[in-house]
Amino acid sequence: MTEFKKLIIDVKVDDLNRAVDFYSNVLGLQLIHKANDWASFEVSGAEIHLYLHGGIKQGLEFRVSNIEREVEILKAKGVKFFIDKNQKGFTKITNEIMEFSWGKAAFFKDSEGNQIALVEDL
Repeated sequence: MTEFKKLIIDVKVDDLNRAVDFYSNVLGLQLIHKANDWASFEVSGAEIHLYLHGGIKQGLEFRVSNIEREVEILKAKGVKFFIDKNQKGFTKITNEIMEFSWGKAAFFKDSEGNQIALVEDL
């Protein structure tokens, strides 16, 4: 089996300073390093790298244990949640949280327009 040391996710940003502020002050992530064209954050043993010249624009998810509480915390910091109509199989929507047979999800965008999800498994 391959021995992977750490998961790193690269996220595309347009304004690095604005994105660093969002990931630090809104999401509360620990900044590890900041250079002219990228920055990195620690997240539960993994890393998120913000890049001016590459990376994903959607698909970043944070697993949480109480999605209702986390949504309220982020809303208090100005985060706007939305219903992602492209999601298949949801059974119910309550206060911008979509319920599925496997759990719940809530979608929002970072300062750069990248789609992020909070997920809570059953």
